[in-house]
Amino acid sequence: MRSALSLALVAVVCLTGAAAHAADPPAKMLFLSKSAGFEHSAIKQENGQPSVAEKVLTEVCKAMGIELTCTKDASLITAENLKNYKTVIFYTTGFLTEEGTDGQPPMGENGLKELLDWISAGGSFVGLHSATDSFHSKEGEVSSYIEMIGGEFDTHGQQFKGALRITSPGHPAIASLPDGWAAFEEWYINKNLNTGKMHVLALLEVGDKTRERQEKYNMPDYPIIWCRAYGQGRVLYNGLGHNDAVWEADVFKKLIADNLKWAAGEGELKADPNYDQVVPKTIEKK
Repeated sequence: MRSALSLALVAVVCLTGAAAHAADPPAKMLFLSKSAGFEHSAIKQENGQPSVAEKVLTEVCKAMGIELTCTKDASLITAENLKNYKTVIFYTTGFLTEEGTDGQPPMGENGLKELLDWISAGGSFVGLHSATDSFHSKEGEVSSYIEMIGGEFDTHGQQFKGALRITSPGHPAIASLPDGWAAFEEWYINKNLNTGKMHVLALLEVGDKTRERQEKYNMPDYPIIWCRAYGQGRVLYNGLGHNDAVWEADVFKKLIADNLKWAAGEGELKADPNYDQVVPKTIEKK
């Protein structure tokens, strides 16, 4: 009798747990593509239609069961509204507290602080391509936003086909990325790298020919995808995404999916700083 009753109770508990799990709402993410500075074609809406980046992110999130909100309205970055989301994704430029180029609503005066506090308290942030071209630092100091994201846009040269060299094999944020995958892209050179906090996931292999043709890139291979812990939160930067063709590539879509899964808490954190161990200090001739 007791055995039958125990089994019945276990069955009820299991069914209740399964029902609760099935009823869990989908994770929610917010994609902000406001351009207070230069507006990239990948995030530009034409004739009221979603941008290439919005289309791809929506497709990727839908396949993962994630509810994505796409917006250019930076005023949505508030402490109260951020409570609705697991992850915030930026593809932005300029000082987002200003109306700027696209004329979309700016972030409130306290928006940046509220964003950083939210991440630190357990939120997550993914910056794409020009996200490092936002909230620039004043001369001689590093802004709180740049400290968080891990780097600040400095310059770029002409586009070229560059390969990605994985520096953290098996990391869940790049689980599907093939080592050596190459893309024709606009490759940012970032300054003010937060080397003491970043976990480098992939380097850009510049290549000897590019170094010969473009003085800007006459440097050792450098970080192009990285992540870090920020308080209780997770932060990831992916420097790709300028060209539409990159967004439409299956490898990139899978990479973005990996990025978002990791940001949302799937898989190990694995954010121990590794810059000094994996970033070459001199040019390695191939």
